[in-house]
Amino acid sequence: QVENSQAFVWLSQLRHRWDDERKHCFANICDAQFLYSYEYLGNTPRLVITPLTDRQRCYITLTQSLHLTMSGAPAGPAGTGKTETTKDLGRALGIMVYVFNCSEQMDYKSCGSIYKGLAQTGAWGCFDEFNRISVEVLSVVAVQQVKCIQDAIRDKKKRFNFQGEEINLVPSVGIFITMNPGYAGRTELPENLKALFRPCAMVVPDFELICEIMLVAEGFIEARLLARKFITLYQLCKELLSKQDHYDWGLRAIKSVLVVAGSLKRSDPDRPEDQVLMRALRDFNVPKIVTDDLPVFMGLIGDLFPALDVPRKRDPEFERAVKESVLDLKLQAEDNFVLKVVQLEELLAVRHSVFVVGGAGTGKSQVLRSLYRTYQLARRRPVWADLNPKAVTNDELFGIINPATREWKDAGLFSTIMRDLANISHDGPKWIVLDGDIDPMWIESLNTVMDDNKVLTLASNERIPLNPTMRLLFEISHLRTATPATVSRAAGILYINQADLGWNPPVSSWVDGREVQSERANLSILFDKYLPMCLDTLRTRFKKIIPIPEQSMVQMLCHLLECLLTPTNAPPDSPKELYELYFVFAAVWAFGGAMFQDQLVDYRTEFSKWWVTEFKTIKFPSQGTVFDYYIDPESKKFEQWTKLIPKFELDPEIPLQACMVHTMETMRVRFLMDLLMERRRPVMLVGGAGTGKSVLVGDKLSALDGDAYAVKNVPFNYYTTSAMLQAVLEKPLEKKAGRNYGPPGTRRLVYFVDDMNMPEVDAYGTVQPHTLIRQHLDYNHCLFHPSRREIKSNRRVKKTQSRDRHFFTINSRLQRHFCVFALSFPGSEALSSIYSSILGQHLRGSSFPAALQKTVPALVGLALALHQKVSSAFLPTAVKFHYIFNLRDLSNIFQGILFSTPECIKVPQDLMKLYLHESNRVYRDKMLEEKDFQNFDKIQVDTVKRFYDDIDETLAQAQQMNVFCHFASGVGEPKYLPAASWEYLNRILVEALDNYNETNAVMSLVLFEDAMAHSCRINRILESPRGNALLVGVGGSGKQSLTRLAAFISSIEVFQITLKKGYGIPDLKADLANLYIKAGVKNLSTLLLMTDAQVADEKFLVLVNDLLASGEIPDLFPDDEVENVIGSVRNEVKAAGLLDTRETCWRFFIDRVRRNLKV
Repeated sequence: QVENSQAFVWLSQLRHRWDDERKHCFANICDAQFLYSYEYLGNTPRLVITPLTDRQRCYITLTQSLHLTMSGAPAGPAGTGKTETTKDLGRALGIMVYVFNCSEQMDYKSCGSIYKGLAQTGAWGCFDEFNRISVEVLSVVAVQQVKCIQDAIRDKKKRFNFQGEEINLVPSVGIFITMNPGYAGRTELPENLKALFRPCAMVVPDFELICEIMLVAEGFIEARLLARKFITLYQLCKELLSKQDHYDWGLRAIKSVLVVAGSLKRSDPDRPEDQVLMRALRDFNVPKIVTDDLPVFMGLIGDLFPALDVPRKRDPEFERAVKESVLDLKLQAEDNFVLKVVQLEELLAVRHSVFVVGGAGTGKSQVLRSLYRTYQLARRRPVWADLNPKAVTNDELFGIINPATREWKDAGLFSTIMRDLANISHDGPKWIVLDGDIDPMWIESLNTVMDDNKVLTLASNERIPLNPTMRLLFEISHLRTATPATVSRAAGILYINQADLGWNPPVSSWVDGREVQSERANLSILFDKYLPMCLDTLRTRFKKIIPIPEQSMVQMLCHLLECLLTPTNAPPDSPKELYELYFVFAAVWAFGGAMFQDQLVDYRTEFSKWWVTEFKTIKFPSQGTVFDYYIDPESKKFEQWTKLIPKFELDPEIPLQACMVHTMETMRVRFLMDLLMERRRPVMLVGGAGTGKSVLVGDKLSALDGDAYAVKNVPFNYYTTSAMLQAVLEKPLEKKAGRNYGPPGTRRLVYFVDDMNMPEVDAYGTVQPHTLIRQHLDYNHCLFHPSRREIKSNRRVKKTQSRDRHFFTINSRLQRHFCVFALSFPGSEALSSIYSSILGQHLRGSSFPAALQKTVPALVGLALALHQKVSSAFLPTAVKFHYIFNLRDLSNIFQGILFSTPECIKVPQDLMKLYLHESNRVYRDKMLEEKDFQNFDKIQVDTVKRFYDDIDETLAQAQQMNVFCHFASGVGEPKYLPAASWEYLNRILVEALDNYNETNAVMSLVLFEDAMAHSCRINRILESPRGNALLVGVGGSGKQSLTRLAAFISSIEVFQITLKKGYGIPDLKADLANLYIKAGVKNLSTLLLMTDAQVADEKFLVLVNDLLASGEIPDLFPDDEVENVIGSVRNEVKAAGLLDTRETCWRFFIDRVRRNLKV
């Protein structure tokens, strides 16, 4: 009550009055007066005016800023009503308010065109999340645009000059900006902009009052009491429930429950009000609450609404329809699952954007598919469009303005889909399913779509409305990277717990699909007998090489059973023991296949012990582990894998790194890989560097029948993006029908993805290329630019990844599609059998003295012992990061020994000297400090003495002069022999240098002992197949000159890139392509010499890495050039007795490049 018309409480209310003389309506607040604008708004809901603490204060601040011809800037956390208050004030003054969602794609020109329109119509613009625009743009906006309009209003102009154009001005124009300070992806406003806006801090309003008034508006009588209960519940939930990323107990959440309560009240008017509200609170919130919090939440509801237990509002008709459609999809209609589908339908009825959240393999996609199928069966003509927003860039998602031409490239995937759906005339449900990780960069551009404005604003200022029948569905595994602005807008959340489904439904669905009745019965019993026990134990005990979701292991078990239980292995009338035998074999590999040994424990052995003691029905042989046996298809007994190992034949033409000597470990992975590939199941091999993953897969793929299979290598590196991956994936495809692409002819296509863990992880934890692969595995198509192409064909993806210590976690939603096998470093037995067979064959092959063959076991033992000691004594540090010793080093030592000829090794002592020389080259040449040299020499001598007696004399000789080189008998006839003396070596090298200087730019080198030793070392690397060298040393220590000399001795041509201004990746690719032609087509030995100064861009190293790792550099040659290459090597391929298919010719070319091109 106010005594005086000048009292502030009265003046601060927004008051409308009609002025008879001027025939106008005015609105007054404090000392500001506005003309009512008569914009027709219809019967719109108004905001609840809370007392002076909040809304009222905001109204005063905004109207005062207009009165002083400034602009207003409400700021505050998400869900405090910044945008809504601005819109409401506009309604009160009869003015049209346009909401624009700002994104980092907006530049000053697109902002300018919005202001130009506002100034000419006198409408208000509310710029949502204004601080997402980049600082440079904001600064221009302030000076040139906002200030220009404000000055014109102050000068009471009718027309004014805006960015070089004369335009009309309607003085009622207002510009408002809202922002969330301090969220991800936000910038700080520049000072010159702050000066034009009056800030208004928004605080969290009085929920209870808002709640009470809205309940009254929805038709509740006991509104005050119910509002208090409502708010108390949310307050307690906030404090007592666990802190989940997707919980939000703010204003938007309250509002959506009130809407539900209102519709429940109207549909059941006779029910008591407390029951209606309790039902709304319970049924709307239960879907998003995680299992552990449910009892707490139900307890709170029970305490606030005592003795009330209202049943769920059920629709038996709809539930029956859901069950039908679930069965129609060959899934299990379990109550929990049907409930989730019904809850999703309820959420979609009240919210237009719904988040389906849950871990990998919990059944999110199946819930969506089931509801979609229900709509289809009910003839409601649903439409579904899916895309993975993280598989494309933001510009590809929403379109982009070309800054030069100001032309709008509308190839935005999301905007195109949304426009297409908006144009469909019928009223069936239309879904846009966004299945991919959330990050603020893309999802905040959807803010206006997700809140009550329901409109998508693009940087081109186009506004696409969200129809009443359209819904946004987000399918995600967590909301860790979302900002509160997103979470509060996502009021509709369906959370699917791991426990909701468990392993049973997928297994039952799989068993139902088996043809033979007796098999189905047996399998069900076996699953119940083994699975609960295994999964329980695996949760707490044995470690896996990478984390694998439980569902994924169960799925792998089904895949393996599918491969094993063939009519030949298990005919229809088999006894149940036979099923159990195969089941146990599959279970051991499904649960234990990804286990490995770390420093302390070998988890495979542990698992094996546990298995044998736990399950005694199927007896394993007593020695070795359960992993050492396979089932013989004839006798149905366990046999050792060693029986399957083929005999090894050494081919002197093939470089040792590419040789495949099978061991027990490789045999069993190969066996399982063969089975799974036959069934088109993706396989993933994981293991440390140099454990032979790529060789194993390469061996498997080269054994495939070329007529039935096409193979595409996809090497990953740090800079691989979705776009690059997509180009590589598309290469081998041809157009089939419509938008379908597939491999040529009737062949199957296998993609081999190497080094899957290499690509960059972005700031929000996503690996972009992985999202593309996952989209392909989940939906059987990829959304490609420029059009949507569906790759539908029989493909399997096969990958290996090196997992170097700390690198890697792959997204579990991608992981679950793969059958994972861990490859550990081969044990000492395996290694000794590998190298003994290689060395033995070499010494038997030529006319070596028989005495040498007896020394093989001791020499191999020595090599392994020394390798073991070196790799544990010299560990990588920050400075010595290249101290990594793996299988490749061992192979290099033996590669050196394989160079030897009978004239080089006459007695065992010579072999010993050669070995010492090779191990010095491989280990000692890597080392940096004098201290390390001494340590290494000591270790070497000690180890040798352990294996050999009376060896001192040989060691003494080796310490004086022990140099083997390919030009010991003179330049031009390479033979691997020991050099007689330094003088002799000096004579040869000086002669070579003189010859070099006659034909090339003169190098004046003084060849002292170290320089000669280095020339020999470099030459040894250049002579070995696929030998590439990394020379480390201070500048000017002769790295380049000695390399040129060593290359000249082996008659290898040296090529160096010449850096010029703007030399980039395309130039390097062109240079490399020329080298490839030289090495691969013309068969010339070539050396690419790069110095660290020539690496102008980090990405240069990526190309070099591809060249060294697989020889294939993606997109090195254009298509017509590829055809030329294949044409030019075709005759040589035929001459080598191979089939001249495209793949074989290309392979031949690449292999030759790898042999001839040194780096």
